Amino acid sequence: MKLQRLNRGLLLGAIVCLVWAGWVSGQEAGSGGGFQLPDGVEYSVQARQEPRKLRIHRIVIDLEKVGNRLGVGLDQDPDQQGPAETQLTKPMALATKHQMLCAINTNAWAMLPDPTTGKPPGYIVGGHANISGWAMQGEDRRSAREPAYWSCWQESDGRCWIGCFAPESPYRREPKEPRWAVSGFRGILMGGKILAEPSDVLHPRTALGLSDDGKRMVWLVVDGRQPGYSEGVSERELAELLVEAGCQDGMNLDGGGSSVMLLTSAAGVLQPANKPSDKLGPRPIPVLLGIGP
Repeated sequence: MKLQRLNRGLLLGAIVCLVWAGWVSGQEAGSGGGFQLPDGVEYSVQARQEPRKLRIHRIVIDLEKVGNRLGVGLDQDPDQQGPAETQLTKPMALATKHQMLCAINTNAWAMLPDPTTGKPPGYIVGGHANISGWAMQGEDRRSAREPAYWSCWQESDGRCWIGCFAPESPYRREPKEPRWAVSGFRGILMGGKILAEPSDVLHPRTALGLSDDGKRMVWLVVDGRQPGYSEGVSERELAELLVEAGCQDGMNLDGGGSSVMLLTSAAGVLQPANKPSDKLGPRPIPVLLGIGP
């Protein structure tokens, strides 16, 4: 797959881009043995020097081939009728539990206070949390729609949509028989128009985009907070990367230390394709969007 025209906001310095439809170079994960991807899924990694050091990971999904294998991975509700909606889990364990071959992080969340101390416990495995925005898979309707958060969902006919539920928004959509749904902070690209303003706020980021005809979905993870390797991007630059990938609609998912893209190695093990910014490795999270077998 050739790289598309670079946008004016992200000029090309040096690019390393290797793409295969089935087996992909494992250079980023250090496996040396490649990644095993479903037919209809392509992975690429790009190293750029301008406008700063960046490492950009991209997955392009042919929804006509694998759209019915998309799904959301949620960990268990730890207290059932209690205040928590979920608990945090290492992304590799969560993806393995749901038999995902590749996955990205999605929703943000809020930690619940430790009942013994009254203070949030930090990002720990097993920590109780509430999911920000809509999160569901089939009958597991874990977290309801919220006007403040944008969502992506797939309807019963297989079509995927991005929209929000704020009553006054021109981008409000009413879902019809959703199969699954995830949420992010905001829409950054709609109808080919970039909604994000210019900014100097740089972070690791995860994004999801859709082509105009609804036949392709794009996942982006940009590494950040790592001087000399990858410094991160603004929301506007993230939107420009989605345009570059051929998207018409796009949204900013959770970022920072939560940004992770998981792929299956040649040995059949799920591992990060990117380099998460936390020194301890991939941060525990509550929700994944992935592709099953």
